[in-house]
Amino acid sequence: MSISHQLGWWTVASFMAWFFGSFYYQGLGITLGYHRLLTHKSLRLPRWLMYVIVAGGYFCLMGSPIVWVGVHRLHHQKSDQPGDPHSPNDGFWHAMFGWMTKMRGVQTDEELQRAAGELMADPFFRVLGTEHKAYQAALCLGVNIIARVALFFAFGWVALLANVAATLTVFIGTQMVNAVCHLQSAGYRLYDTREDSRNVWYVAMLTLGEGWHNNHHAMPKSARHGMAWWEFDLTWVSIWLLEKVGLARNIIRPTEHRQQRFHRVPLHAMPAASMASLAPSMAAMMENVVDNVTATMDNVVDNVTATMDNVTASIPPVVQQVQHAVGAQQVVQSGASKG
Repeated sequence: MSISHQLGWWTVASFMAWFFGSFYYQGLGITLGYHRLLTHKSLRLPRWLMYVIVAGGYFCLMGSPIVWVGVHRLHHQKSDQPGDPHSPNDGFWHAMFGWMTKMRGVQTDEELQRAAGELMADPFFRVLGTEHKAYQAALCLGVNIIARVALFFAFGWVALLANVAATLTVFIGTQMVNAVCHLQSAGYRLYDTREDSRNVWYVAMLTLGEGWHNNHHAMPKSARHGMAWWEFDLTWVSIWLLEKVGLARNIIRPTEHRQQRFHRVPLHAMPAASMASLAPSMAAMMENVVDNVTATMDNVVDNVTATMDNVTASIPPVVQQVQHAVGAQQVVQSGASKG
């Protein structure tokens, strides 16, 4: 019996709605809020909307916006060089998670506050943390626990589980930008930048477009990260929609002048290693698609066969009933004629 039958269609539908809603809101809080808005100033939003969107990132365990912005600006200054806070050159797992406990040895609190100077003027952001101390992480964790408890009592366990699953997905995807998107063996490059940034499609899918990381390093202030036609950037689509309804302005786009600052690498000229790393993942994805389609077709054939068997099995009794009815009618007619 399928999971949907065991739990009920409404429970499954509710879980999926909460998961994708949480995934989008919390993901946008990081990609649009923390990253493109606060860090790179790629657009401007009304203050109330800025707080609403940034809150999504905070509810995804991103911690203090001031600390996040200061660390990310340091990453752009020293990408894949000594002093980069989370380069995979210092180890893959360091780039994923280990760097979080080592920032005090990489960036002083004074350097952090200078790097995020304009955010220091915001009293709300200052309350959330201005230093590389465990306090700001503990505060974020505490707020998130309280929010999940409130979510459980307000909407139940389905909403809670879906939200936690979405939070973990977005959180891990964000760390993959630091680690996977700077591995020379991953993805591909459209721009010949000075560091090892890569465009990695599956990271882009997990992070609403942040995985087009080579494009971002080529044009850090651009509000749009997906440059090629196949590079879908849901964060950029969201920004475009906000602009259309008059909520986003001063949007920095990737003009031709900015694109020409770096030598653009044609798709057919990608390094063989990049294509080799891309091909297996694409092949695996296509294999999964084929397997799913095949399984679905097998189920359809089985259902049709079972239906036909049931129809075939029901034919003889029907025929017998018809024959019996015809015979009875003939007997009646015979008796009437003799009378």
